[in-house]
Amino acid sequence: MKTLIVYAHLIAACIALGVTFVQDLALARSKGAALTPQAIAELKKAAEIVVMALIVLWVSGAGLVTMGYLDDPAQYLLNQKLWAKVAVVALLTLNGIVLHHYSFPRVTSSGGITSLSYTEQTLVALTGALSSVSWLFACFLGIARPWNYTLSFSLIMCIYVGLVIGAFVVACEVMRTMRRADSTHMGKAIELNSPRKFD
Repeated sequence: MKTLIVYAHLIAACIALGVTFVQDLALARSKGAALTPQAIAELKKAAEIVVMALIVLWVSGAGLVTMGYLDDPAQYLLNQKLWAKVAVVALLTLNGIVLHHYSFPRVTSSGGITSLSYTEQTLVALTGALSSVSWLFACFLGIARPWNYTLSFSLIMCIYVGLVIGAFVVACEVMRTMRRADSTHMGKAIELNSPRKFD
């Protein structure tokens, strides 16, 4: 029974991680332009899959924690890595709610990402970075057996926060590149459409 639950836990994480990265690449390829109706439909479908995977992750994770506790009630809950993983998945879940209610409506807006204000772009970049890093780090914690009962909760979370900051910097740079490309495109369009003067 435990093997099946571990398998379901692993499959849910792999599916969510794969779908997330495919959609991140699709958004990057759009270069901030308005998404097509097909791309928006795919993004919504991907979000539904990730939500289902997250539910399976929580349910299977709760089952594994219960089994672990029953096997070793004196020591199991003293594992700091376990609590770090719970914290990361909790943050991932909260971030998913923000993504759904804040970032997705802006990413799928008629003007695209480049039409958003600087603050909106920054928040979209933050939620995207937090999502990608959280999925990756949660999966890593699932296999990081050497960290069991060795690393403290605070150290693990410091590593996590450092990775989030690094990903956020990269996401902001991608946003800056998109803005610059959009400004260049707009400038060329204005130049081509402006009336020419002849001597």
